Amino acid sequence: MAYSFLGLVAQGVRCVIPVVMLIKVMMFNEILRINQKERKDRQMPYFKLLPWYFLTVTVFAMLAYNLKEVLLNTVPAWAIFYRNVGITTFALYVVGFVAFVLSLRKGYYKYQIGQFTWISMTLIFIMVQGSLQITNMLNGMFFFLLPVSCVVHNDVWAYACGTLFGRTKLLALSPKKTLEGFLGAWVMTTIWAVWFAGYMPRFKRLVCPELDLLGSVGNANCEIDAIFLPAHAIAFPSFVASVTGWSGLTLTPMQLHAIVFAAFSSLIAPFGGFFASGLKRAFKLKDFGTLIPGHGGMTDRMDCQIIMGLFTFVYLQTVIFRGEQCPSVDHIVTCLMSLPPAQLQHVLNQVKGSPP
Repeated sequence: MAYSFLGLVAQGVRCVIPVVMLIKVMMFNEILRINQKERKDRQMPYFKLLPWYFLTVTVFAMLAYNLKEVLLNTVPAWAIFYRNVGITTFALYVVGFVAFVLSLRKGYYKYQIGQFTWISMTLIFIMVQGSLQITNMLNGMFFFLLPVSCVVHNDVWAYACGTLFGRTKLLALSPKKTLEGFLGAWVMTTIWAVWFAGYMPRFKRLVCPELDLLGSVGNANCEIDAIFLPAHAIAFPSFVASVTGWSGLTLTPMQLHAIVFAAFSSLIAPFGGFFASGLKRAFKLKDFGTLIPGHGGMTDRMDCQIIMGLFTFVYLQTVIFRGEQCPSVDHIVTCLMSLPPAQLQHVLNQVKGSPP
């Protein structure tokens, strides 16, 4: 599985985005089935189709919104489609809402309203939040790989440290979780995140933004952002230098940000798993599914990734890219090259300060 994942990453967003959306659809199906009553659904076959209709509309809306820039850079003619995408999405939602109201049947009102609420919340927490992963990876596969790997490493080290040193129970929702495993995983995940954040920038394809879906993967000719370049020197005490032979370290700004990613993945993201555990206990389930032998369903493996992807999106927009009023130089150049000659000349005249 690890090698397959690395192979997909090597192909860029063109291959990773479909896989991410497939995972979200599988999670939606697993959670939807928890609250379904087969006996009642058989009485309303028309109603049973509505969750999948709303899922299709949501996937369409999320992909159209998140991929707008790269799709227009790839196929400029699709600008005509985007003129009406907002009203089209709204119309599709209205059709689904009207169909739901018309599907209401006497004796099933409580069940149908409950299912509609369940569907809506699942779409928000799984599909809408999960789709932000697409925005993250379009800023560079780095911002997809780092948070995902932090969650994976934290899960592995929590198990290892808990098995070796665990004595104190952490939470009643997850009896096997220990405080020692929780804290030990935080330390080990931080070490991993700092190293991985310094290693990935060696590959331009991982740190450069994706500008289109048909060009070179990751735009390997882009200029590397300053946050990936060494900037902070940390000197070691003399006794450490005498033992290790290292006088200090030079870190990049992104490696310092990686400490924050490691802290969130270790201290907050596990609560996504605790929430999932509480949900399973509420419905007396051992696992969400049986897709992965010994591990349960897709939701059992991805429960922490949802909140981690949301945090990554918020952190990128409010901290790392804060204050950037304009798109990157690569985005501006790509956009300019897609303009008709007359409009391009107009822009050049404006930049030069000459009359249009």
